[in-house]
Formats: sequence, C-alpha cells, structure tokens
Amino acid sequence: MSRLHYMKLLFLIIVSIAYLAFYGATWLDIERVWRSSATYNHCYLILPISIWFMLSKRNDLSCNTNYSSQLLWLPSLIVLAMLLVWLLAYAADIALFMHIAAVFSLPAIFWLLFGTKAAKKHRFALCYLVFLIPFGEELSLQLQNITADITVYLLHLASIPVFRQGLYLSTPVGMFEVAEACSGLRFLIASLAISTLFAYLNYRHLAKQISFIVFMTILSVIANGIRAFILVYIGEKSNMQLGFGADHYLYGWIFFGLVLFAGFWLGSRFADDSISFKRTPLQLVILPLKPPQLSLMCAMVAAALFSLNLPIVTAPVEPAAALISATHSKSSQSNWGVKFVNSLAFSQLQEPSKIEYMRAVYALKQSSGELFSWQNQLFDKKVWLIQQQLTTEKYTVLHLSSLNGSYRSVLYWYQIDEQRFTKQLATRVQQTLSYYFNSDATMAVNAVSIKDVPPEEALPLLKAAADKLISIKTMSSEQTISGGSND
Repeated sequence: MSRLHYMKLLFLIIVSIAYLAFYGATWLDIERVWRSSATYNHCYLILPISIWFMLSKRNDLSCNTNYSSQLLWLPSLIVLAMLLVWLLAYAADIALFMHIAAVFSLPAIFWLLFGTKAAKKHRFALCYLVFLIPFGEELSLQLQNITADITVYLLHLASIPVFRQGLYLSTPVGMFEVAEACSGLRFLIASLAISTLFAYLNYRHLAKQISFIVFMTILSVIANGIRAFILVYIGEKSNMQLGFGADHYLYGWIFFGLVLFAGFWLGSRFADDSISFKRTPLQLVILPLKPPQLSLMCAMVAAALFSLNLPIVTAPVEPAAALISATHSKSSQSNWGVKFVNSLAFSQLQEPSKIEYMRAVYALKQSSGELFSWQNQLFDKKVWLIQQQLTTEKYTVLHLSSLNGSYRSVLYWYQIDEQRFTKQLATRVQQTLSYYFNSDATMAVNAVSIKDVPPEEALPLLKAAADKLISIKTMSSEQTISGGSND
C-alpha cells in the first residue's frame, strides 16, 4: 500500500473518530427515541433501505459529468454549519436540531470524502437518511385540532349533535377526547417515508415525485380525520359498545392500510415506464486530500475536543426548596397540576387566601432534566383548557376552564439570573448565550395561580401575588447549583 493510501486511510479514521466523539451521544439519543416511541419504530429500516439503494443503480440515471473541485467547499461549509447548529442546540436543549445536525452531516461528509460525482450518483440514498430524524412531535397539537375539525364537520353532516370544547367532543352518548395518539402523527410520518420511497421507484422527474408526496401527505391528514369520525360514529351508534379498546387500534390500522393501498394504486396509474434497478458493486474511492477535506478534519477534531469540556450539572435525587417562607404552607389537594421534574430546586406553596406559588430552578445544562421538557407543564392539560392568554413584557397570564365548569388563572414568567422573559424563544436564546459566556447562571420558571375567581378579578390578585413571590426568600444561584454536581 502506497504512502498516499496510508494518508487517506488515516484521514478516514481521524474523521470517523472525531464524528463519533462529537455526535455519538446524539445518535444514542436518536436510537432511544426510535425504541421508545412507536411513531418512529420504522426508522430502524431507513439505513438498510439507503444501503440497498447504494448497491443498486436506476437504469435512467447517469453520472458522467466531471465536476469542479471547487464544489467540495459546499459540503465543507455544510459540515461546519451543522457543527455550529449542534453547539447552539446543545446549549439551548433543543434535541431536534441536534438530531438534524448529526444526520445532515453524514451526506456532506460522504460528498467530501468521495466527491461530487459519487454524491450525485447516490443522492437518493443519502437524502433518504433524513427519515432517520425523529421529527414531527411539534405538529401533534395542530394535527389534533385538524382531526377535531374534520370530525365535528362530518358529525354535523351525519346529523349527530356535537359540542366541542377544545379537544373534547360531547355527543348524546358520551364524551370523546382527540388525544395525542389520535393526532395521526404516526400515520403521517410513516406515510411520508413510504410515499417518498414509492415516488422514487415509480417517477423519473422530481416535480412528479414531490407532487405525489404532497398528495399523500394531505390524504393522510384527511384520512385520519375520517378515521376519528368513523370511530366516534361507531361509538355513537353502538352506545359506546364498539370502536374502543382493542377495536380502536384494529379499525385504525385497517383503515390506514386501505388508505395507503388506495393512494399507491392511484399513484401507480401515473407511474413512468421502464424504471428498473440492477445490482452494482459499490465503488467508492477517497479523493486526494485537498483544503476542503483538510478543513473538514480540522473542524471535526476541534469540535470533538471542545465538546469534551462542555460544563454539565447533575441534578440531585431530591430537589432542594426553591421558596422558603414561614407564612406559606405546602400546597395540598390542589388540582392545578403544575409539574417540573428533575429540577435543582422546586417549591409549590399556598397561602390562606388559596393563592398558590410555584418556582422551579434548573441549571443551564443538566445531565437529566431541562426547563423546557415535554414532561413539564404549567397546568394539568387533562383537566384544564386555555380560554384566554395575555402576554406582557413582564409576564404571561392564562385563564383556564375545566369540563366541570371550574376555572383557574395562572400568571408565569421565566428567568435567567435576574433577567425576566415571557416567551420560550427569547429564554432559549439567552440560555444559549449564558451557557457559553456565563455557565454558572441558573434558569427558573415562576408561577402564581388562583382558582374559581373570575378572570377580571383574578388578574390584579395575581399581579400582587407575583410581587410577593419575588419578595419570598429564594435560593441563590450558588446554593441551587450546590444541590447538584458539576461533571
């Protein structure tokens, strides 16, 4: 083996080790999501499918063009951009963007290692890796509302009386909830992955492929609304004897299969002729080492070394008290439902006037637990529905109501050291800046709440309670962090 081959092999080893050192924990988190959520179980099939397309050549594709070596600066910039995205997302605790950075870096590194010609030849296999990312959870609430809208519309067409309150639908025989599992997200994500595969196998032109994918996306959303209507209709006509329990999942998957079959049958009517695949040997040759490849290696190694020294705090098994007051007692028998887990400090107190106070404190970066987590909530979403939201520079107020006619108001704000925020985005931006320039800072959420007081009367009471919350003795940043340990 020549010296040049040894250099290329050493380059490949260094880049691989640096990539794993930097993105390894992120890939473990991605796999954990695949394993723990049925919505993403299909992601285990994405890599084998991509490898199959790497080993197969479509008969209508040719890659005989010679490309300028200057094009290799583009994937180099993509890799650098993904490193920056990961560092920002890591500080802000945004797992989705960390996952995106880890996955998007792979095609860019492939492009840099093996050249533009090889990347174009295998472009579908590389682009299909996007479905390794467990994305879409952010759309769940919107999909739930769309499903509820379609269900209510179809119930009206079927002359079934229905009263909608948020995601709850009341009919003459009972109440139905359009729960998160009913959003159709699992159906939609799986449909996207399968439809993309179908489009590439049957259509030559990109416009036609995109049109089919968009069609199947819209069909999936509408079909899920129809599925929810059918289940409610069956429950209504059977006096709640059918359509739920095991039937709920059975009818859902049967309907899902029928919709996919109908969509693919219709799509096959417009398929292009003479598209076939043949097995070909995978011939990849590492390009000669030039500035774009060397910049990749330097950036990956520097990022990997930098990531090894990022500060992180281990949360205590039992959080310390975030509020200390002799005139307030711990809340008991409260149906507020506020919850913040794995915090450094947490307190929920109540005064005789029944106003409740809550404060939860987090480090900027913890080994487990974060302020903006799906586990954390400002109120019990199974009990309370938001009727009105008011946001000012200092706080946000939520006026809530329950299905049994009760109402509650919540005033809250976020805090990083002494800076106050009312929106998650601004808080995350400051969290990112503080993490890299003031890593000892802490972040907190403060909230006060009162029950069964009309909104117009509750607001001044909550404002006064918020001022009182500030005056209650709170733990200093040093005391809070001492409750955990720095890794």
